[in-house]
Amino acid sequence: MATQRKAPAKGLAEIDNHEVKAATGEKSSEGLLLTKDEYHLAQLGYKQTLHRGLGLIENFIATFVTMNFVSGLAVLFGFAMYTGGPQAALANWTMVGGLSLIVALTMAEIAAALPTAGGIYYWSAYLGGPEWGPFLGWTTAWWNWAGWIAVVPATQQGATNFLFSALQILYPNSTILSKGWFSWLITSLMIIVAAIPNIYSQTVLKWTLRTTIVTFTILYISYMVWVPAATAHHGQFQDRTILTTFVNGINESDPPQASNAYCWIVGILFGAWDFYGWDASVHLSEETKHAGASTARGMWLGVLASWCLSVPTLLVFLFCIQDLNAINDAKFSNNFAELLVQTVGRNGAAAILIICWIDNSIQLCVCILSAQRVTYAIARDGVLPGSKYLARVSEKHKMPVNAAILVVVLGIAIEAAIIGSAVAFEALTAVGTIAVNISYLIPIVARHTIGRKRFQPAAWNLGVFSPFLAAIASIWICFLVVVLVLPQLYPVTAETLNYAPIMIGGISIISTVAWIFPFGLGGRYWFKGCKRTITDEEFRTAKIIDDDSSFALSEMGPK
Repeated sequence: MATQRKAPAKGLAEIDNHEVKAATGEKSSEGLLLTKDEYHLAQLGYKQTLHRGLGLIENFIATFVTMNFVSGLAVLFGFAMYTGGPQAALANWTMVGGLSLIVALTMAEIAAALPTAGGIYYWSAYLGGPEWGPFLGWTTAWWNWAGWIAVVPATQQGATNFLFSALQILYPNSTILSKGWFSWLITSLMIIVAAIPNIYSQTVLKWTLRTTIVTFTILYISYMVWVPAATAHHGQFQDRTILTTFVNGINESDPPQASNAYCWIVGILFGAWDFYGWDASVHLSEETKHAGASTARGMWLGVLASWCLSVPTLLVFLFCIQDLNAINDAKFSNNFAELLVQTVGRNGAAAILIICWIDNSIQLCVCILSAQRVTYAIARDGVLPGSKYLARVSEKHKMPVNAAILVVVLGIAIEAAIIGSAVAFEALTAVGTIAVNISYLIPIVARHTIGRKRFQPAAWNLGVFSPFLAAIASIWICFLVVVLVLPQLYPVTAETLNYAPIMIGGISIISTVAWIFPFGLGGRYWFKGCKRTITDEEFRTAKIIDDDSSFALSEMGPK
């Protein structure tokens, strides 16, 4: 590497206007001026177009809030109580959390070296090389994109269930709360509202992300202080036998068709729905300062914090149960409401559920953020129909508005599937979980097979533990995919059918047909991987502009 020519240090007041503007990749008379983050992005083939104003805090929050265990525990708590009961719920949640941390670590290692908004799909394309890169990138892009699109309506449906449960407590004779069309309407309206911060500006988005810490803190204190205090005052705690209490409630006929072991396995969805989505940090990498290190840390620290804090919270819930049968027999939109009624009373339960609704709705902003950024990133490389339109960003705030609109439209359309099915919500959560995890699997495997020679670890890496952890992560994801396509209720009818296999089959067919379609229209004919948006000339003549240095990139050369 050539010696770097240092310029005299400059304070903020001494940097002239054309240099400040250049931090967004604008040209000066001397060439393109880039920050170090923008230069790293240029090495990966992209010119900075999104505004880079976020830091480690926002990046950590993106992963932490995407999982959001204070709402995530509650979303499928009722489901967990009849798919194995307290025993399976605690074991599954703890197991899934630990294994998810391993997956997050393996992905963080790749993210540290390749921090782009497309993230996972870019990794696959890069690691696959000229021969396999286009196909792996294409496949990963479709799975990751489809998964995040499914996450949007599933997340807001979970939030709507909190709201409806609160209203069912306060207005038990209301009939409109049982109407599928009304649930669809409320959920659809909230999807539109949650998209606004992702359309308007990054400043609004930044404060929306930070607001989640407020709702998280309120709920966490309510769970860890109010619920046990009310239990001690009005009722009694369960003894240790609650942790060995098993419930097989997935059989709706006699004799039962599903064994206890099968029921336990089905209950894995309880933890699996919450412990994924850490690629949200990756999708913000082009908007994050010190992207490589911040993105990697945001991913694995978000998972670790969620795991360590959520297990004690689940234990509190289990020991505060007053009547397990009543929870399983309740008719709320979310039977977590029954646990709250048993502990903090009807008004207290309604209050906590409304906060859960607000918190989960804010979480949806982060889910839309990921879906929007994935849409923008893969459209930038021509993967989706109408990519030229979807890859546009707003002039003023540099936000991918058109991508957000597509996410909203598709989310509202998919939400219609909830109407009329007893298990559609659980199936939708399974689809999002399966699709996103499959997209994780492809670059993890490629990193240690066909891409092992191409991959250059960043300063933050797993060292000698990398292959071992990648093997565990890969086996776990394969197992998880099989589990989540299994029927969740017996006997299987049109109303109890797990639609996840059908939806996953649809994703597989669409992505495959789009790749192999003849007459020069399929992706295999024209998709050659990620498109460079910065020219060789721009890269060669560009200079790094930093608060303490400015030197020609041509002296460094691409790594």
